[in-house]
Amino acid sequence: MTHSLYRKGTIEDLKNDFVIISMLARGFNDKSPEVKKKHLRLGEILKQHNPTNLLMEGAWTISTVIQGCFSDIRDIKEILQTVKDEDLGVSVVVSGLISEVKNVCDEIGLKMHTVNLALGEFGKKELLPSDKTLEITTMCGHHCVSSQSIEHYVDQIK
Repeated sequence: MTHSLYRKGTIEDLKNDFVIISMLARGFNDKSPEVKKKHLRLGEILKQHNPTNLLMEGAWTISTVIQGCFSDIRDIKEILQTVKDEDLGVSVVVSGLISEVKNVCDEIGLKMHTVNLALGEFGKKELLPSDKTLEITTMCGHHCVSSQSIEHYVDQIK
């Protein structure tokens, strides 16, 4: 999953922007009580490591998705170390600057399985909202927040 692959911002800003997501495969392993228990354990691990945003705990029992946002690479390292030590057997995706995530993986002896790269924008870029607006709208990987809404509320705040 690449829900947060296209986040915009400066390298300095993105050094403090990490997303961890784990999803069970609907119809494949989402009905297994053993797998669900391990998945819920992952949610508990995320909760214990200073999330800046976390999918509601109550949703974990009905959803196949557990997701958390973090602002400190040390929390990411501790989470991944715990997941590795407990050998949960669930797939975990970490989004952030590749250099930061790779360093953590190297330090704790994990091998990165897949790396996705955002190659930028192509085409009529003049039709895109401003970079500042995109920094907000790209926080949702599905781009569900309209740029017009962001611009409207920025104007109201001014």
